[in-house]
Amino acid sequence: VEESQLYRGGHLPGPVSNLHPLLGGLKETLSTREFAVVGAVFSSASSPKNGLESEILAFSIPSILAYALRHQQELALLVCSAAQGEDIAGLMSRKTLNRQSSDAEAIAIATAAAAICENVDTSEDEDEEPPTQQRQISMLTSNITATKVYSRSELLTIPKLDDLYHNNFHNAKKQILERLQAPASEGRVKQLISLAQQIGKGDILRQLSARLFSTSFSDSALSCHTAVLEPLNVMAWQERARKSYSSALAICMTNLSGAKAGRNAASPLLANLAFDQSFLDTLWDGLIRWQPSQSDDAATTIASFEAFTSFCDAFAHNLLTVSDDDFLQRHNGVSSGIVAKDVVLKLKLVLSDLYWGRPVVAADLSASGNSLDSALRFQRARLLLSGTKLFNSLHERWSRLYRDVVQFCAEDCWWFSYLASRGSHDNSPLARGQNNSQMNADDPMDSSDDEGDMPRGSTDTDGDALADNFRDAKMARVLTAVPQAMPFNRRVNMFNYLIEADKARTQDESGVMRQIMQAMQDGEEEPEIPGRENVTIRRHELYSDSKRTLNRLGKRLKKRVQVTFINEHGMQEAGIDGGGVFKEFIDDLIKNIFIPAERPNDKDSHPEFFTVTPIQTLNVNGALDESPDTLSNFVFAGRVLGKAIYESILVEPQFCFPFLNKLLGRQNSLDDLKNLDPEYFRNLKSLQHMSSDEIDSLGLTFETEGANSISVELLPNGSNIPVTKKNVIQYIHLVSHQKMNVSGSRQTHAFLSGFRDMIPSHHVRLFSAYELQKIISGDDAVKGIDVQSFMNVVRYSGGYHPTQSIMLWFWQVVAEMTPQQQRLFLKFMTSCSRQPLLGFGSMNPPPCIQQIRLLEDARGRDVAEGAAAGNGHVRLPSSSTCMNLLKLPKYTSKEMLREKLLYAIESAAGFELS
Repeated sequence: VEESQLYRGGHLPGPVSNLHPLLGGLKETLSTREFAVVGAVFSSASSPKNGLESEILAFSIPSILAYALRHQQELALLVCSAAQGEDIAGLMSRKTLNRQSSDAEAIAIATAAAAICENVDTSEDEDEEPPTQQRQISMLTSNITATKVYSRSELLTIPKLDDLYHNNFHNAKKQILERLQAPASEGRVKQLISLAQQIGKGDILRQLSARLFSTSFSDSALSCHTAVLEPLNVMAWQERARKSYSSALAICMTNLSGAKAGRNAASPLLANLAFDQSFLDTLWDGLIRWQPSQSDDAATTIASFEAFTSFCDAFAHNLLTVSDDDFLQRHNGVSSGIVAKDVVLKLKLVLSDLYWGRPVVAADLSASGNSLDSALRFQRARLLLSGTKLFNSLHERWSRLYRDVVQFCAEDCWWFSYLASRGSHDNSPLARGQNNSQMNADDPMDSSDDEGDMPRGSTDTDGDALADNFRDAKMARVLTAVPQAMPFNRRVNMFNYLIEADKARTQDESGVMRQIMQAMQDGEEEPEIPGRENVTIRRHELYSDSKRTLNRLGKRLKKRVQVTFINEHGMQEAGIDGGGVFKEFIDDLIKNIFIPAERPNDKDSHPEFFTVTPIQTLNVNGALDESPDTLSNFVFAGRVLGKAIYESILVEPQFCFPFLNKLLGRQNSLDDLKNLDPEYFRNLKSLQHMSSDEIDSLGLTFETEGANSISVELLPNGSNIPVTKKNVIQYIHLVSHQKMNVSGSRQTHAFLSGFRDMIPSHHVRLFSAYELQKIISGDDAVKGIDVQSFMNVVRYSGGYHPTQSIMLWFWQVVAEMTPQQQRLFLKFMTSCSRQPLLGFGSMNPPPCIQQIRLLEDARGRDVAEGAAAGNGHVRLPSSSTCMNLLKLPKYTSKEMLREKLLYAIESAAGFELS
């Protein structure tokens, strides 16, 4: 069939009018038989009747396209490269490729991707596999069982698996490009490039999708062509075309799959498809009813995996540009085409099998050949990567919206069923002898010369470092890739396991008792405990003394620290620090550093290292200079906060989410700005809804005001580039990036370097920003306290016991308090207003209520019970927060107890040190 016969007279109207370049380019790739069938269809459709030839063409092209891509490795590879945005014409002119593979032998991923289409075509073919080869999934994966113990080399972390996937593709591309650069193939190469560019841009695929999945299509539309369509009926022909389209799309998007969001920002194919809501809705409609089942035949399962992978890649790309408000409007209602909760639940179902039930192994990406087994294994691995990308993109948004009390799904929607409750993997989860966070006591002290340097390490390295700590390779992969699949409290337990394992080395004192006994025999009254750091702190110079004595320790601050206080009169305070004094010291020091309102006004004053945001959270003060001396203060602040977490001491500071994201090594996006300055965010976002004249009237240029009111250019020569309706979106994103990621970055990096001396960066990868705040200061969402749990763990001393009337009154009074009063009471007794994440039973030392005399004289001395009236006045309750100790006078009535206790906690009076 000549090309001129096909397009003469404009016989290809409508959205498919630009499909004809496919026909010439595909001539050399199609077998005679297949092309004859297509030619018969085109000939029959040459006389237009009601536009029917467009329908027939739309139903024919997908089969042609799928056939060509699965039989022509060169075409499939060039299409994948073009779909990613590569200049394949320029690529072909290069003699060598710069990137080198760092992984296993070159595997032709394009070939493996093409092989998956072998069983899609429902028409008869002499090469079709016999029915006996349509094996069940359970047979294909019989070598994979949920009870098998896997090694870390088999279950690579997701970043490494992702690298292997793309390195394999690159190696295949390198081999094929070298083959195509032979002079004899020049004419064929030009034809392939032209065709690959047409397909890779995505216009054709988008138009085909609109035609194939149109709800306006009528079964009777092609009834007059029944003879041409035989042996398939109209519906079977349509279904065949849809399956072929899905397979062709999956091949085209091979190089767009992966675990990293934002990698394919320049992809023309995703630009065409991902922002076409009808395309996304069409893909999702075919998946919402799909339930993975071992009763499905392999071909059906492969096709479903293909479609799901394409959806994950497209929807994750779409979410990159969707604001939180638009997301909730589009995907958080029952009338939405794609309901976010449904996507989360579907992903959880599929990923739980790929991660835990029958986990993907590294060898799956190297599965070669045209068998169903290799095709299924490859598609499972590919879906694992792309599904993880979408699962994490949705969870990142869920976490950001959580602060606004807007949840598009419940927290348990993210949990894998295997991990929702405690199991055998909770017992001794850490690998023996494995701990990359080990701190050697002989490490040299950190110098201040590099305290402002950027912290080292990549997220890939962090993932491996975290995974190496765990005994179970499946657990390691889940916790490094999708930690939200495990409930938060269980992840806190895992985090504590990691910290305690580190403490077992840094604070091991099992061998020092003999040295202490010998020292006491030699006459030392208070011998120092070997291995501990002993510091002396003047209370009126708390910050300067602390920085001078502790910051020089660097990572050795992980050791136990014994504090001796010097009072305002220059006298050493009595007592030996058994842990309680250090807790009080950390509480006071953190308030001094982070909370300006609680800093004493004395000669120990220092600049405000953190400022209070409009939503009353803390962010680094980017207005301070970036000298080494100033940055050393941020290094020290990071170490102090890290030390509090290391010692499981909850503290009060509440940080803004953009700052917490930086602690997690994550980049902030535009929507994170609302968690820093909501009004600024609203004003900035309003620009995109203004008319061109309104924007012009503002006289904006690509510059903004930085710290200390200094003008900062957002682009080179930005002060001379006006903001217009065309570039306002770019301006909005550049301003938010400057405000959240650039401003104060040196101070933040210095803080991070100190924080990571105490808490390795891979440890905090277990949590989101919201969850990290709970690790720092407890759960702010809990209103009040769990009185019954508190009562169950409290100890009594000084003559009190739980059955006494005064104790019954006490717990009744606490239970009757408002949530705010209960939190004030908890702060009064323990120094922190939030209850511990793992319950009151995890407090060390355990909370205790001690009886003291009811009356005291004018000098504060005890007045004996039964003394004459007027010889003393009634005491208020007091506390020793360093020991979690409440000192409660023996009141004679419930009313008196309530009055005195509320007065004490609401006036913040009564703190003292035992």
